[in-house]
Amino acid sequence: MGTTADANAVGHGNDQPLLDMRDIAKRFGTVTVLDGISMTCQAGHVLAICGENGAGKSTLMKVLAGFYRPDGGEIYIDGRRVQFRHPLDSQRAGVAIIHQELSLLPHRTVAQNMYLGREPTRLGIIDHRKMRADALRVLARLQSKIDPDARTGTLSIADQQVVEIAKALAVDARILVFDEPTAALDHAETAKLFRLIEELRQSGAAIVYISHRMGEVFALADRINVMKDGRLVAALSKAETDSDTVVRLMVGREIGALFPARSGSSDGEEIVSVAGGANSHLSDIDLSLKAGEIVGVAGLEGSGKGALARALTGDAPFDSGTIRLWDGKGTVLSPRNSVRRKIAYVPDDRKAEGLGLRQSLRENAALARRSLSPALALSANGGCSAPALDVLLRQLDVRAANHAMPVGALSGGNQQKVVVARWLAVHPRLWVLCEPTRGVDVGAKSTIYAILRGFADAGGSVLVVSSDLPEIIGLSDRILVMSEGRIAAECPAGASEEDIMKHAVLSHRASDTSKGAVA
Repeated sequence: MGTTADANAVGHGNDQPLLDMRDIAKRFGTVTVLDGISMTCQAGHVLAICGENGAGKSTLMKVLAGFYRPDGGEIYIDGRRVQFRHPLDSQRAGVAIIHQELSLLPHRTVAQNMYLGREPTRLGIIDHRKMRADALRVLARLQSKIDPDARTGTLSIADQQVVEIAKALAVDARILVFDEPTAALDHAETAKLFRLIEELRQSGAAIVYISHRMGEVFALADRINVMKDGRLVAALSKAETDSDTVVRLMVGREIGALFPARSGSSDGEEIVSVAGGANSHLSDIDLSLKAGEIVGVAGLEGSGKGALARALTGDAPFDSGTIRLWDGKGTVLSPRNSVRRKIAYVPDDRKAEGLGLRQSLRENAALARRSLSPALALSANGGCSAPALDVLLRQLDVRAANHAMPVGALSGGNQQKVVVARWLAVHPRLWVLCEPTRGVDVGAKSTIYAILRGFADAGGSVLVVSSDLPEIIGLSDRILVMSEGRIAAECPAGASEEDIMKHAVLSHRASDTSKGAVA
């Protein structure tokens, strides 16, 4: 099942697709991951690929990128059959992948990452001056001020995502695959990316865009392909479908309302109170979190929204101000102290901070509970027993061959569900989550939102930091807007994206002094 060229293709009268994948099959052992997938994309078009985690999207793109060799099927680029035995073969054919899971080397510079394996040379020696100049040109195209000499590991997740995009553009690719590219980007950065994609489209590139965000899919795509369980279940033009239909095809059922109903309660016990809280990234923080509510935190990259989460969970604690918690013990001094006080923290970078990638699903899900009560690990029937952990992982619909396999082998969305499962096991009182549904499909989002609302309704308190404004608006009972390390405004439930961005942007422009805040 393939796509056809639209009549208004940008500057290209040829109906021959730039990318044509025919009957692609891939098996791992006895498991069929791709079952005869066919799809095409014309030059000057954007093809969106949608599907739940585990549908086979990333595997299909790894075949295109040369990481996997298909067990069946053929790939044609500009009508010429190609066979990729190595990722470099794919790059040389003009294919570039912007991965959802960052693949940068943290101790190398931005420029070194961008040109890894393709370093310019002069007289047989790497030409660092040219490499830096070339990196600056590509970053300028992205309207980015990232220093090409900066160590990549020192950058925020959002800036690392920009470097991933720059790395792909540096290849001068004709076929670009964007895999959840906005997962770590804020509103302004997403707008820049959309302008870049339109520029690439106008220049005649073929764009493959993988996303769970229906708004992005319908804003960008010419055609939409839906995958489920390793098969292509629909190939549609944007004009003949809508987001509800695409979601139903993805998950095989009606999702209904994505966000659970708000409780409307605002008189619960005060769980956290901060007055004049400050550290090297935050100042004048005044907030109160109550039992029974979900508070969203929005803001531009660099606004301090992530620093607020780290301060509350002891990763980078407040060093001044008055901080009171429900347990009467004052500020949280370290992540270990946070766990012992039953404060759950889901970081935005699950690979670097949230998971032991070589450990099993069960081992990752048990980490927090074992740290609270190591004796439970020895109990055949306790909370850390294999049966108890399996129940928890099934509750979140974690899709894996088995729960003893390494969590690093899972898709990004399934990895995120394992992080959530870890904290469900300890019944926390306060839950702080950064980008809780980054790279998570629509069905799993609905599950996570229901868990958070159920946690709040049972008397817990939730703080959600997210760059996804529809998520913040749909989930939150109150919304805090951060700017320059301060809380710039508080918006009520259901506030519009325009209202939130007005506070974030105006407050950001009003101050030229606080340059040290981090997201």
